[in-house]
Amino acid sequence: MRPYCLPVLLVLCFATMAVAQPAATDAANKPLRVLFIGNSYTGYSNLPYLLEQVSASQKNGPRIQTGQSLSGGKTLQWHWTQGQALKAIRQGGWDFVVLQEQSLLGNTPKAGENPYVNAPAQYEEFAAKFDAEIRKVGARTVLYATWARDGYPEQQRRLDDAFTRVAASLNAVIVPVGLGFTVTRIEAPSVSMHMPDRSHPTMAGSYLATLLFYQCLTGRRVSAPPAVIEGPVGSESTRATLVNLPWSDASTLNQIASRVASAEPRCPVR
Repeated sequence: MRPYCLPVLLVLCFATMAVAQPAATDAANKPLRVLFIGNSYTGYSNLPYLLEQVSASQKNGPRIQTGQSLSGGKTLQWHWTQGQALKAIRQGGWDFVVLQEQSLLGNTPKAGENPYVNAPAQYEEFAAKFDAEIRKVGARTVLYATWARDGYPEQQRRLDDAFTRVAASLNAVIVPVGLGFTVTRIEAPSVSMHMPDRSHPTMAGSYLATLLFYQCLTGRRVSAPPAVIEGPVGSESTRATLVNLPWSDASTLNQIASRVASAEPRCPVR
């Protein structure tokens, strides 16, 4: 090699590094975009917004941006037929799309009737239909594995069997919130997870769900999550306190979320 070539090569090398470094930095700083499809189990305490705020509190993890197509009490079949969720998916740009089925897999008990979990055939059918659309835009399907009604812990096994079967057939991610509720009920019974209706999540329930979503979608444990979060109520501009927990409860829920996420083979994302 001629001696005068060396400076030229060095200049070219540094020029290449100068071009490549911003591109690498941009890729590292790119936010994760997550679309939520579901009903009030997602809407209570504005779970998508909580996830954004928890991600913003983490120094080394990715920021998360969310979208949502929610309607109280609705099934995936309803969302498929109504069309707004499909429209949102087809806009593209998502990394993950979360599917949250009605809490009893499509069964709505009548007044005074004990709740029971419906056969999962309808859930399986429409989760698969949504998954096909999700794949078309280059995103990955995430199943929101919800919880049993308060007082009916035997429902959890039936729900989890359905979530596991659908996840295996679709190669989907599972966020095991129902398991988190079960562990909390056993290990921290003083932390109330259900509202008085014995169905919807309390602030603590939504908080646990948020921590599990963060860990499953990023592969990172949450470090010192905020115990108080204020933000918009649903799609309204009204702001409210969405989470306000004692630090001891927030810490306990974070520890439970970490263990539960680690125990689920389809969470965190790999």
